[in-house]
Amino acid sequence: MFVLSEMRDIVSILPHQLKNDLKSVITLKLNKRFANKVIIDLGLCICLFDLIEIGDTYLLPGDGRGHIKVKFRFIVFRPFVEEIIEAKVIASSKLGLTLSVNFFEDIFIPAHSLPAPHVFEENEQLWYWEYQQEDDEPPAKLYLDPGKVVRFRVVENIFKDIKPDLSDEEAKKQKSFEIIGSMSETGLGCTSWWTQGGEEEEDDQMEE
Repeated sequence: MFVLSEMRDIVSILPHQLKNDLKSVITLKLNKRFANKVIIDLGLCICLFDLIEIGDTYLLPGDGRGHIKVKFRFIVFRPFVEEIIEAKVIASSKLGLTLSVNFFEDIFIPAHSLPAPHVFEENEQLWYWEYQQEDDEPPAKLYLDPGKVVRFRVVENIFKDIKPDLSDEEAKKQKSFEIIGSMSETGLGCTSWWTQGGEEEEDDQMEE
């Protein structure tokens, strides 16, 4: 789910910062620049892992700042395709489910990738798995409602370069990084379905 990515950048240090510990200043600036930012085709940057190389400080004419070339490694969130991850359902619509792993909420499970057979309740805007019970009993409704912890398989990481001239409303609709997943296999879906005593945990959500 997380990878270490080697990166290079030029860090500018203000004159009054040159007297401070150089590594601490560089660490602070790199985290401020990259943390919680999406880099296209790389992933969501979390935090600096370490500094590999700090170059010499050089000055430019008419600029009092010190400029330093640095090589470093950043912890990046970018799940592997086929990786199985646990997340929480935060929204449901006819198109599918939106999931969250606390620090990242652009995870989408399309309707066709939900456990089959699945049914969407228009009034409640909820999906449920129509689980076939034994002993000729009617199918049970196992809901995938917001708040449930689910397990899914990563199908695709989608990156999109967002235009900087978009309005705030348009920018909110765009997603620079989105994960597409699937729950169509045995063992995926609500984690309580597959744990010991899971049936008891689902009693309140099951309707026959």
